[in-house]
Amino acid sequence: MARSSAAWSALFRGRYLVYTLLLTLSIGVHALGMHMLATVLPSIVADLGGATFYAWATLLYTIASIIGTVCGGLVTARLDLRRGYLVGALVFLGGSVGCAMAPHIAVLLLARTLQGLGSGLLVAIAYNMVSELYADVLRARVLSAISGMWGVAALLGPLVGGMFAASGWWRGAFWVTTPVLLPLSILAWYTLPPGESRKASGPIPLLRLALLGIGVLSVATSGQVLSLVLRLVLVSGAAVLVGWAFYRDGRATNRLFPSQPLSLNTSVGTASWIFLLFGITTSQATVFLPWLVHVLYDVSLLEAGYITALLSIAWTITALYSASLLDRQVRVGIVLGPLVMVGGGVGLAASIAHGPLPLLGLCVALIGAGIGVCFAHISSWSIAAARPGDSILTASSIPTIQSLGIAFGAAIAGLVANTAGLATDISLTTITAAATWVYRLGIIAPSILAVLAWRLVWLQQRRPRRTGIQNVRAEY
Repeated sequence: MARSSAAWSALFRGRYLVYTLLLTLSIGVHALGMHMLATVLPSIVADLGGATFYAWATLLYTIASIIGTVCGGLVTARLDLRRGYLVGALVFLGGSVGCAMAPHIAVLLLARTLQGLGSGLLVAIAYNMVSELYADVLRARVLSAISGMWGVAALLGPLVGGMFAASGWWRGAFWVTTPVLLPLSILAWYTLPPGESRKASGPIPLLRLALLGIGVLSVATSGQVLSLVLRLVLVSGAAVLVGWAFYRDGRATNRLFPSQPLSLNTSVGTASWIFLLFGITTSQATVFLPWLVHVLYDVSLLEAGYITALLSIAWTITALYSASLLDRQVRVGIVLGPLVMVGGGVGLAASIAHGPLPLLGLCVALIGAGIGVCFAHISSWSIAAARPGDSILTASSIPTIQSLGIAFGAAIAGLVANTAGLATDISLTTITAAATWVYRLGIIAPSILAVLAWRLVWLQQRRPRRTGIQNVRAEY
């Protein structure tokens, strides 16, 4: 890891100022929309009907968002950052306008799919910008800034969504993105470097995209079925389809992922498993948490939501603080972060049923804090370790693999809860037992993550070291 004296102010000098605004605000719009939806969705169903499709507004968005992040590297390679950003922003805007003007639930679901695709592209391209436009010494800071936007969205999303829901104008929750993304699109067109479009080395990988899409659809819909056997089939089938997509991608010339993305013998592959486990851990910790806290501790859903948001808030605070770590401190943070997550997971498993509530909140925050300490540095290491020509694919794969982890983590948590009896009985005794099992088994993912963090540090120490101090060039 190169030693650097780069400060936060370096992100806001010259053209870095514009780049930082573009990628953080596009991530912020995506994150805010996700947190707002939960509060406006009841109003949407009350107005348009379609209660049967209540969960599909989130499911379709999630599936399309993952496909969008998968395509981010491909779009950037075939176009460039500037045109890719514009495509993502316009697709997202088209989906948002479609949602805001939807006369029927079917139109809204179609528009949500479009919105998810655009948001996924924007997230992937934001990570590609980190790889292509920022010096190595600035990456940890800009990635921490991205984490900060998620924390802000976790705080503001429920409030803003609640305001629109309370006013009776739920459509405003979708219109609100327009005055942000339109100026960002214009700014991107005039400030991002044009770059050369690279000749496609093959056709669009429709089969691999289909395998990933069907796999994500299978794991997402597993939460909508009651049969334990069918759930198990869907989750297992999803794992096979996603694994097959990765296998085929490794043998293709027009790859969606970097070389050997899941190899434990490389820094990039080991980091990919860590990103997957980050997603699984956060999903298992939070998917049932608002409801469980609401039922078991008799607090309002808004209060329960903010206890859940402690994970994002702690993630943000520690990410911003740890961005200034250097050399040995970075290695310590990467090893320490997962151990803090394990501690939070153990505490959550012990306190979920009987509290006290402040202890439960502290344990939720510990999981977020552990991620925040190391996530940006692991991401930066992964991008820096990419093979020549793989940096864009490596960067765009980070949110993709993390999103896959979130999807599988939620499905596994649902499978455990149903096995514990939650599918057929929602008595307090059953809910308590299910919660206990979900969080006890939830300790497995961060424990594996802790081992992989040690391995990543070991692999990183074997890489050739750079010498000297890397200068940060500011453009005026």
